[in-house]
Amino acid sequence: MLVFHVVASPFSSSNKNSVECAKDADFTIIRWRPNSNNNNNNGIKQEIDSHRNDNIVAGDAGSLSDNNNNIHNNDNNDGTAPEEGQGGVVEQVEPIPFPETLDQEDGVQYVTYLPYAGITNQFYGMLRGMEVAKALGRTLIIPPITASSHDKSKQNQPWSKFLDLDRFQELTGTKVVEFHELRDAEKAQFSMMECKITCGFGSKRTIDFTAKGFLKQWNMNVTLTNLSADVNKLDSITKVLAPYRRDKFICISNTYKIAVADKLEWDRFGQHLHFTQELEDFVQDYLDKNLIKPEAVYDANLKQEIVPIQKYIAIHVRRGDFAQYCKDNFPGPKMIKCFPTTEEIAQRVDMIQSRNNPSGSLKEIMPVFVATNERRPEELKKFADLGWTYLDHEQMDTAETLGVFGPMMVDQVFMAHAEALIGIQMSTFSRVGALRQRDWHNRQVEYM
Repeated sequence: MLVFHVVASPFSSSNKNSVECAKDADFTIIRWRPNSNNNNNNGIKQEIDSHRNDNIVAGDAGSLSDNNNNIHNNDNNDGTAPEEGQGGVVEQVEPIPFPETLDQEDGVQYVTYLPYAGITNQFYGMLRGMEVAKALGRTLIIPPITASSHDKSKQNQPWSKFLDLDRFQELTGTKVVEFHELRDAEKAQFSMMECKITCGFGSKRTIDFTAKGFLKQWNMNVTLTNLSADVNKLDSITKVLAPYRRDKFICISNTYKIAVADKLEWDRFGQHLHFTQELEDFVQDYLDKNLIKPEAVYDANLKQEIVPIQKYIAIHVRRGDFAQYCKDNFPGPKMIKCFPTTEEIAQRVDMIQSRNNPSGSLKEIMPVFVATNERRPEELKKFADLGWTYLDHEQMDTAETLGVFGPMMVDQVFMAHAEALIGIQMSTFSRVGALRQRDWHNRQVEYM
């Protein structure tokens, strides 16, 4: 059962120079409650199973009439007892405040956030959450990778499945802990978590599909409340959070939209998030099975023979849902930067092969791997006809081995370590691969 409470509370700001999201709404308090005739765990699972069309929060959170209409148009979502014949009723269990579930004696202060959108946006949300935690001197609680509207698997996985967080903490001195280390989703009772509204998420915008899924999966209710100003710059956010410096726990409603000066979050944090050995080994095993291993060579510095890493070209080709976005925003000659054709990409591959193999030796031709969400048979046939290998994660058993988010992370490994990467300039997924190429291997991406 979903219960919406809309409370009028105007935004205010004591700083005339602060950056504010446009105010067009009062804030909304959203509470998630189990069905009264179920225990806590069953209640949440029923909500997950009955989720449909991302309509948990109706329309515009700023419209009092829309929210109220949504309340009245849903049976029994106002917390009142059902009429006779609609099922038995037991007393509602009030959620436990999430901070009370934490160790109160350990001296650790935490900050966390609600995950937003797809996996790449969640990645950047994590980096910007690290910026907030560092500025506040707090330990960041990292939410897991959570299914978005693009992936309705309703699952989650911890980032540490794919990224070496222990190594990251050693390299940066940043303190992080993952949500599952503090809370067992299968055993935890419902808890109430208050989140401070940042850049309108919870006021003029509703929290998105991903955040709602996260709250459901972890048996959490959320109350969204205003700060003294609705801001999105990092330094402004840390200032308005200052009054809560003594609190054990702080949650903010969105980190992805936080503006970090000079976009330094990658340099400070992102480049130090290396892949786990398990993930690296999965890709290396695939390469060993599908490519001829280079002959061992003697390394004078190491004073031993080493086997060079197999060289290959990686291509990221985003298709599917990206098509309409590109047509709407990059018409004409600009389309190649967003939605290049297979033929245009093939021309770039030929240029790279010629540059790296001027003699034209067959032995020096690099294999080509394609990371893509393309599913049209005629396009996949074009890849095959060109001699390229499409990373078919069903055949690779990637999800079975690494979990539901394994395919996307395996694609990132291929992109990061390629001798040459051809990316899509308007895709954040490509741009993350390009940054790893630059900072890990001193290579420049070949943007279309």
